[in-house]
Amino acid sequence: MKQSPSTSMGRFVIGRLRDGAVVLILVVLVIFVLAFVVGNPVEYYAPPDATQEDIDRLNRILGFDRPFHIQFVDYFGGLIQGDFGESLFQRRPAIKPIMEALPATILLSLTGIALAGVLGSIGGVLAGVRPGTLFDRVSNFISVALVSVPNFWLGLVLIVIFAVQLRILPTSGFFDNQGIILPTLTLGLVHGGRIFLIVRSVTFEETTKPYVMVAESKGLPFSYVVGRHVLRNAGLTIATTVGWEYVRMMGGTAFAIEFVFAWPGVGNLMIDSAHRQDFPVLQAGVILTGVFVVTANIVVDLGSRVLDRRLQPV
Repeated sequence: MKQSPSTSMGRFVIGRLRDGAVVLILVVLVIFVLAFVVGNPVEYYAPPDATQEDIDRLNRILGFDRPFHIQFVDYFGGLIQGDFGESLFQRRPAIKPIMEALPATILLSLTGIALAGVLGSIGGVLAGVRPGTLFDRVSNFISVALVSVPNFWLGLVLIVIFAVQLRILPTSGFFDNQGIILPTLTLGLVHGGRIFLIVRSVTFEETTKPYVMVAESKGLPFSYVVGRHVLRNAGLTIATTVGWEYVRMMGGTAFAIEFVFAWPGVGNLMIDSAHRQDFPVLQAGVILTGVFVVTANIVVDLGSRVLDRRLQPV
């Protein structure tokens, strides 16, 4: 018996939510184990003249003297209730500094993916419809190079060129509108290079299909065929690729760029928290990042399923 489209979609969403919940539980377990194994933060925050008795008392107050399984059960129970613990450095709920830094990360990621989408999509289409041209060879070489180099290295190179040598842009910070240009450019180039390669490939593949030759044989201009048919058929892949790149960006790529440019986002906060051994804030950042990545994956897959009728039951 065939399932209706709504039933199939419901099963798909439920299955993805189930898988996402398992992934998030594993993320919580892994980050908690790592924080437990790395060391005792009490020794970092204790005064230099603290005695062993003072350290033991702080461990009892913070609950670090309890067995691992008891600490994990209490922590997981708090997460279910929305309690991420208390920051050891700021002495306030760990979720608050994360939420304060989140708008800066969202702003940077949106400008980065917008630039990456424009550069990668337009460049990929132009190269894919005219393979072998000078533009295709040069742009393909640049894209492979951008994908191959570390993103933080590219950020440092841009700082040297535009901030140190030319002195036309600030090196870092969130002080004026120009401060977002270099980190956005870094993210746009790195992710735009990957989008370019995929878009070029799918565009070239579409132009070699029989329907393009048939349309041209009827006298239709090649530009019309590309705009009317090729882009329409490649549109789903392009949209999905941009969506996946945004997931990759929020999954960690943007965090490294935030640190390079001293951007006051979640990534910079998590790195500072790791240096201070403020594990509750670090754990809260990793968990919320995991929630976003899982949710975004579901949204991208759901959007692909809705847009592509070939994935829906007939």
